[in-house]
Amino acid sequence: MPSASVSLQRRSGRRQWLISLPQIVFVYLLLAGLVVLMLGPYLFIFGTAFKESYSLVKIPPEIIPKEPTLINFRKIFTNMPFGRWFLNSTIVATVSTVGTLLVCAMAGYTFAKKEFFGKRVLFAALLATLMIPGALMLIPTFLVVNALGLVDSYGGLILPGIGGAMGVFLLRQFIETLPSELEQAALIDGASELQVFWHVILPLSKPGLTTLAILHFTGSWNSLIWPLVVVNSKKLYTLPLGLALMRTEYQVDYGATSAAAIVSVVPLVIAFVFLQRYFIEGLTVGALKG
Repeated sequence: MPSASVSLQRRSGRRQWLISLPQIVFVYLLLAGLVVLMLGPYLFIFGTAFKESYSLVKIPPEIIPKEPTLINFRKIFTNMPFGRWFLNSTIVATVSTVGTLLVCAMAGYTFAKKEFFGKRVLFAALLATLMIPGALMLIPTFLVVNALGLVDSYGGLILPGIGGAMGVFLLRQFIETLPSELEQAALIDGASELQVFWHVILPLSKPGLTTLAILHFTGSWNSLIWPLVVVNSKKLYTLPLGLALMRTEYQVDYGATSAAAIVSVVPLVIAFVFLQRYFIEGLTVGALKG
């Protein structure tokens, strides 16, 4: 009898495998189709960047150029101030990210490890600002920047982007997972609050800081609305503004536009490739906090 039951189980398991195999194949085919659908526009842009102008109007169109060329990449650096746009975006995104990490780390550490009157109310009010649409803050922010005399300057581009409730919340959740005994031991050894923060909290918060750095740098790098509001002179144009300018003042050249789009994405891809381990860890640690 035991052998009969074992053979019956094997047969039923085989039947289940045969039934589920078509379903697995269907799911994989569906996922592959979705990947092609999502990557299709990017593949088209990548191919367009390496085409001559006459190749863009071929019927049927060439997704992958038969005769790739770098002429479009030469155009964006010789016919327009693309290098200046790239430098401006690098300065704005880098300084804004460093400032945000410092401000949000200090605020997150305070909310996570310190006790003071009105702490919960203040933190709730901070989180409530996340529900305010960004477009609603454009006019008040511009009025403040204008009053400070920072319109059409690096300061006007950078300062309003420093900090943010989401960054404080993210680092607060991460720092809460750090053992308080480490902080107390450092204080007993004679370290000051600043030393504890700089030499204990920040090194242990590397995954959270990296996550916030990637998110903020990406948002600042791709920002279009605020630079469009606060910048007047073309020498301060960032990459998003420059790419928009390519479709207005310059003759529309889809090859050059595609080349510019590819170059503008390269820093983000490099940053994510090298920091993805910390990025994933920073996103999951706070969520798994017991």
